[in-house]
Amino acid sequence: MKTIALIDLQSGGHRNAFMCLFAQACLQNNSKVICLFPESQVIKDWITIHEEKHLNNIIFIDFKPQLIFYKKFARFNDCIRVFKYWKQCNQTLKKIEKQHQLKIDLVFFNWMDSQMANYLPDFILDNIFNYKWSGLYFHPTAFRINSEYLKNKTTFRDIDSVFLAKNCVAIAIHDEEILSGISNRLNKTVLLFPETADTSPPYPAHHLAKIIKEKANSRTVVGIIGLEPYKGTLALLRLVAKSDSSKFFFAFTGIFKESFIADLTENEQKEFNSFIQNIPENCIWQTGSLKEGEEYNSVFCSFDIVYIMYKNFYSSSNRLTKAAYFNKIVLGNNYGCVGDDIPKYNLGETADENNIEEQYHKLEILRNRILAKEFPYEQWKKYAEKHSTERLKEKFEELLNLI
Repeated sequence: MKTIALIDLQSGGHRNAFMCLFAQACLQNNSKVICLFPESQVIKDWITIHEEKHLNNIIFIDFKPQLIFYKKFARFNDCIRVFKYWKQCNQTLKKIEKQHQLKIDLVFFNWMDSQMANYLPDFILDNIFNYKWSGLYFHPTAFRINSEYLKNKTTFRDIDSVFLAKNCVAIAIHDEEILSGISNRLNKTVLLFPETADTSPPYPAHHLAKIIKEKANSRTVVGIIGLEPYKGTLALLRLVAKSDSSKFFFAFTGIFKESFIADLTENEQKEFNSFIQNIPENCIWQTGSLKEGEEYNSVFCSFDIVYIMYKNFYSSSNRLTKAAYFNKIVLGNNYGCVGDDIPKYNLGETADENNIEEQYHKLEILRNRILAKEFPYEQWKKYAEKHSTERLKEKFEELLNLI
């Protein structure tokens, strides 16, 4: 039985889902798991329900590293901060080995991006972190924006230089289009990890889901969960203004922070405040965190069209996985990983994130597809299976076989 330590420096959102599902996959592969997470009780509660028979093979550690942000070292600020993350992780793992009388075979960073920085030489990393390791590189944005980078070999000046470390056994990514390029650039094994999602069955009588359906009154529901600026909230407000209120109903749900307003221009603030002060009849604005699982999925499944028009977003989204699994159609970006996957698997329509006219045109197309019940279930099933927990288990097995 191999021992794998799963580490995430932060919790919340689908980082919680990642930790739960990654731990489950490793346990099902007959591995001993050490879960290092800021809110480990959340993971323990989930594992107790879903993998009770494996509870003796998992150790939960509340891991809250000291996150220090430097300003006095110019271009080396991030490098020094990340260097200290690695050092803290190594020290913590040594203590765990001693306390529990075990040997850690592999460390997996659920969100590798937190462990990356320019100007961090691989030989230094090998010196301060003494374990075989891998991690999920979630936002390889630079290689999407400029594919020319993939033709060059990595140097210590580059953000992905940490992967040159001898102790790095493999890299995991979600983006199939750049997989071979990153592998050639680093001369390392790169595994295509599924973009997994919690697919707990929705509860149709959930209060917010029920309200959305009642207020929509048979109109096509266009919905968003999470009202952070990068998720396209302002664009969706503008889409409301263009829409036919007899056809479409819009649901604005999830986390909203007042700091969102401060990031807007003066004209955008006026636009936003005008909307909030006079919510249109064909809209619901219901803020507040939605717990991943049944609650989140209940609201998600109350939508007919899921709005995934993130700003400057080139990475994957597990909302596509949820949409495929729950047979929901999406409107998303026309570039990046999302822009590739939507047409490839007929998950919905894509549009320019800044072109509201085009977005509304695509909404009309999607609505007509819904009314005609033109649903490519086989393609959706294929996408859902590609990003399933079963595929995740296979990938962790493949990873563990490398050590």
